[in-house]
Amino acid sequence: MRISSLTGLRGIAAVSVLLYHIPHNPTFAAYAMPLFSRAYLAVDLFFILSGFVISLGYHERVMGRPGWASYADFLVNRIARVWPLHLIVTLVFAARILLNVSGNQAITLDAPNVISNLLMIQSWGWGTEPIAGNSWSVSTEVAAYLAYPLIAFLAFSRIAWLQGAAAVVALALVAGLGHGSSGPLDVNDSDSVLTLLRCLAGFSIGVLAYRVADRRWCKALIDRPGGFLAICALIGVALWLPNKRDILVVCLMPALVLSCYYNGPAARAVMSNPVSFHLGLISYSIYLWHPLVRDVVARAMTMAHGRGVTGMDGLFILAMLVATWLLCWASYALVEVRGHRLIKWLQKAGRRREARQATA
Repeated sequence: MRISSLTGLRGIAAVSVLLYHIPHNPTFAAYAMPLFSRAYLAVDLFFILSGFVISLGYHERVMGRPGWASYADFLVNRIARVWPLHLIVTLVFAARILLNVSGNQAITLDAPNVISNLLMIQSWGWGTEPIAGNSWSVSTEVAAYLAYPLIAFLAFSRIAWLQGAAAVVALALVAGLGHGSSGPLDVNDSDSVLTLLRCLAGFSIGVLAYRVADRRWCKALIDRPGGFLAICALIGVALWLPNKRDILVVCLMPALVLSCYYNGPAARAVMSNPVSFHLGLISYSIYLWHPLVRDVVARAMTMAHGRGVTGMDGLFILAMLVATWLLCWASYALVEVRGHRLIKWLQKAGRRREARQATA
């Protein structure tokens, strides 16, 4: 089931991360935008969205008919969704490191890093590093997929309130230990479990949001005229509060997700329009590919400056955005969609082969 406003919300979040990351390359340091200075929190929105959307699509299949078969089918579906693009991006980023295409030798391509990245377990706290920088969050989400039955069981139990409190406490712990780079929750360490804890907490909050989505009190509170705009305004105020109150922003995010789920007129206007929806479709590609495009364009602009070509920085920025969009559009169609179909085809072929062997 695809709800257009939730898809658009994912697209807006992915573009926010892109704009946040542009000035992280020193070449583009002058293009920092205060509006997106805390867009690292869009990753926490991704985690909450994932918990919510996965519950929307799989809760009944996994929890309604518990067993190894339904669990395995769920995992195959999730791996089919995330692994093909992750593999291609990892291989391309590895080639970038080997050839030094962007002028930035990121990490060592030793056996632990390569193997853990191929298995998507590189950011589980044992010191291995993501070859494609942003893939750290994909790695932690794989852990959330593996733990989904337990997370969903708790979310739909009588101690769901305790799970919610534990998630908020976990986020407070992650934010309070001082490992964040651009802000308290901007934690993606390779050598601690804080990164994994950040994901599991957000994912759990998303599953809890799904539990209450169809409750009367929840709909009465959020699904009302002006509700979507009021939630956006509250998040905006929280983002501008002093001392970077990241936990408050994250605690408001489930309301934003629920408002998009209810798909009211304002949410549809902002999140379901053709641009937002298209960006949502290619959001996974945007999230993984944009650092490479940024770094390559940054090196090209530096070389141009070295040859006396100045005054065209704006064109380089525009070219970077257009190149990112075109690459991600192609990546979605050629890698994400076809990769998913291929893995599902292999799964069905395996089942047919097992069925023939069983009847032979």
